[in-house]
Amino acid sequence: MRIPLDAIDLRILEILQQDAGLANTDLAEKVGLSPAPCWRRVKRLEDTGIINRRVAILDPDAVGLPIVVFASVKLTSHGADALEQFENAVLAFAEVTECYTVSGGMDFLLRVVTTSMRAYEAFLREQVLRMPGVSEVHSRFVVTQVKYTTALPVRHINTAQDDRRDG
Repeated sequence: MRIPLDAIDLRILEILQQDAGLANTDLAEKVGLSPAPCWRRVKRLEDTGIINRRVAILDPDAVGLPIVVFASVKLTSHGADALEQFENAVLAFAEVTECYTVSGGMDFLLRVVTTSMRAYEAFLREQVLRMPGVSEVHSRFVVTQVKYTTALPVRHINTAQDDRRDG
């Protein structure tokens, strides 16, 4: 269920997506509220699950993880057990930072982050290709990262007032 968000809620979300460590007093000032009402809004956004968690975003190169690979995976079977088995196995792989079921010729798209081409090859051979039910893996290596963000485009969401007017 989607809870109504007003313009201030959306501004809070925009700002926190850029700096989740911002002090409440600074956040309140940026959105034009006093600290107590701002804190209550942030708490409501957390309690309702809109703010899922707050994290630090690391520079992969700075920590020695410069290789990003998008791997498309096709399974031999599409039964519920096969899909669940693959999904559970992927959850255990630290190298897999994102996993999606996808439509088309492949079943899953994985984003894999690792230290080197050799490390990716070892991960592929020793982990992914040894999983029961994996029939194909197509790897695409990132050459240049043009854009990367975890921020959702919340400014494009209609506010609660807009929804009531359209209603």
